[in-house]
Amino acid sequence: MYFSWSKQTKLKNSYPFLIFLVFILLFAEAGEPAAQEAEKVSFSAISVEEKSIRIDGLLDEPAWREGGSASRFIQQEPFVGVLSLTPSEVRVAYDEGNLYIGAFLSDPRPDLVRGDERQEDALFDRSDAFAVLIDTYHDHQNGFFFETTPLSAMADALISQEGSQVNRDWDGKWEVAARRTATGWSAEFRIPFETLRFRPGDSQDWGIQFRRRVPRLKEISFWSPLSSEQTFFEVSRSGHLSGVKPLSRVRPFSIKPYAKGSYLNDRTGANDRSESDLDGGVDIRYRFRTNFTLDLTYNTDFAETEVDRLQVNLTRFPLFFPEKREFFLEGKGFYDFGLSGRIQPFFSRRIGLVNRQSVPILVGGKLSGKVGPYGVGMLLMETESEGGNSAEQFGVVRLSRDIGLRSNLGLIGTERSKRGGSGSGTVGIDGAFSPNTRLTSNGFWLHSEGDNSGERGQASFGEIQWRDPFWRIRLNHLRIDETFSPALGFVQQPDLVETFGFVDIRPQPAEGLIREIGLKTEMTHQTDDSGRFLYRSNYNRIQADFRSGDFILLSVDPQKERLPEDFTIRPGITIPAGTFTYTHYSVFFISDSRRPLSSVSSILWGGFFDGRKTSLDLSLIAAPGEGIKVGAGWEVDQVHLPQGEFTSQIVDGNIAWSLSNRLLLQGLIQWDKEDDSLAANLRLSWEYRENSWFYLIINPAQQEDGDTLLVLTKITWLWEP
Repeated sequence: MYFSWSKQTKLKNSYPFLIFLVFILLFAEAGEPAAQEAEKVSFSAISVEEKSIRIDGLLDEPAWREGGSASRFIQQEPFVGVLSLTPSEVRVAYDEGNLYIGAFLSDPRPDLVRGDERQEDALFDRSDAFAVLIDTYHDHQNGFFFETTPLSAMADALISQEGSQVNRDWDGKWEVAARRTATGWSAEFRIPFETLRFRPGDSQDWGIQFRRRVPRLKEISFWSPLSSEQTFFEVSRSGHLSGVKPLSRVRPFSIKPYAKGSYLNDRTGANDRSESDLDGGVDIRYRFRTNFTLDLTYNTDFAETEVDRLQVNLTRFPLFFPEKREFFLEGKGFYDFGLSGRIQPFFSRRIGLVNRQSVPILVGGKLSGKVGPYGVGMLLMETESEGGNSAEQFGVVRLSRDIGLRSNLGLIGTERSKRGGSGSGTVGIDGAFSPNTRLTSNGFWLHSEGDNSGERGQASFGEIQWRDPFWRIRLNHLRIDETFSPALGFVQQPDLVETFGFVDIRPQPAEGLIREIGLKTEMTHQTDDSGRFLYRSNYNRIQADFRSGDFILLSVDPQKERLPEDFTIRPGITIPAGTFTYTHYSVFFISDSRRPLSSVSSILWGGFFDGRKTSLDLSLIAAPGEGIKVGAGWEVDQVHLPQGEFTSQIVDGNIAWSLSNRLLLQGLIQWDKEDDSLAANLRLSWEYRENSWFYLIINPAQQEDGDTLLVLTKITWLWEP
């Protein structure tokens, strides 16, 4: 593909990214030396014979009494920097194929150790919990997260971009067992090396962090201490683990076939049909010496993927729905680029989904991993033609390079084309620079080009941020051409020039009910690419984070907005082009999620263009018994305009019942008042053997013009020769 543009356009649209590069040059000497790292807590792993550790939570093997350990956990909540009230001691061991983690978790009141959550990948807010974060590349950017409770519940995630991307939909292969003890509780992990990605080598030095949560004490503590503004997923804050020597008895090859059967009864509109279908396909994975993974897929199916939650749109811009499909979630961090939900050159939901309706994926593959400081992601996919959608081909190349600690540079290229035809492409470069742990900056530049029209467009972004326990300051600038259109990406709002900044101070009283106070003022100013005014906001808020775990926020937001053209917000209701001034007021409250009954609620009221709006959002979560979680939500928007008025309303209810750590029953029902639609999703998922699943899914739906019923069963089987 050939890209060209005028010198004038190039300079104009690259301006924010050029500022970002100048900033890097000016501050290159301001922070810690790029090749050095501040002294951190550390310890070594010990070698054990294969199969000498049994995963039962007892920690009675000799290995758990030998070698160094991680202890002396320090509170982040409720009192920063204070020694934890509940002593913890963690050791790490390894054999030829696995990493083992054993945690002795003492408690002065062992009878009050709490565990009532079993659902896989839950947040475990109400249970005592122990978690580990492992930076296997030791690149201070990416990591693997594993967490458990006294019920041996399992949660895992992939971490990328220094914790800014947390992919909880990833499911790794590992096991854990936990036990209550006379002194508290204990946990024992086995993580196969084939689940982890790491550089080749006989001896590994990794970053590692441990977190312990004790709900009844409102206590969160870490092995490598964190200040109040820092988060667990900031990989660079981890301590050090040395001496791991994986001997690479890793099975490099795995095959995961599936078989699916479905029944559909459709009585909408003029339809009155019933049909059944049988299908199958396969995913294949090959690991190249632990640091590269090749994933291949044929006749890809995503029937078991969770349904999207309904959303109300009161804007002129498209809604964003996150990716949930397993094939695209594996290794997702190697492809991340841009601002999620605003501008992304690669958005995987563009593949196999058109207007949220699935299109068959015939075949695909991707290669991802790291070689030294270099990250590589390459993807090729092909879809079939169906329902007026032509067969298409998709390609992505993403490369990055780590520079010292917490800094990197990268590039991306994407292509989308009809099978056998020319395509539309996007290229871009990005970078992040952190001269020290408190000062960060990042930016990117993108260029897109259409296939037939030859229309070209550019986008660029630059940001500087300071963050310490008291001050949070951010300034960024974003420019998106009217003609910028990444065919394989997502753009919420084209033809935009936006400057955004805020100052946020966080006083932390040494004692009393409030743990932290937040006072923030922020400014947003938007024009189109020709300099014509679009939008301005001066948002101000005060918030209180209580030691009880509750949170409250009050805000006022004066706004001014110009509609460049008439905006039809609902059928028969059109807001005329013009400039509007209005103010929003809001109250937002979160009760402590560690209680048996918790809630999140908010109310917003004030002007809305030349009328007014009131929005109420309420959700309740209850835990009536061990392994059971019930939720309900109500979202309502009342809009009054001179041109008309309407009320949008979404009600939902959900239940998750973990009959065991491998068997889960879920139910979700959603009602949309405006569409007069009622839909349910009932799912039974059973992991009958490690990483092999059986699903039973029932989806009834009722619309104004009829109803549908989909019943689907699917079984997958993981084979590792």
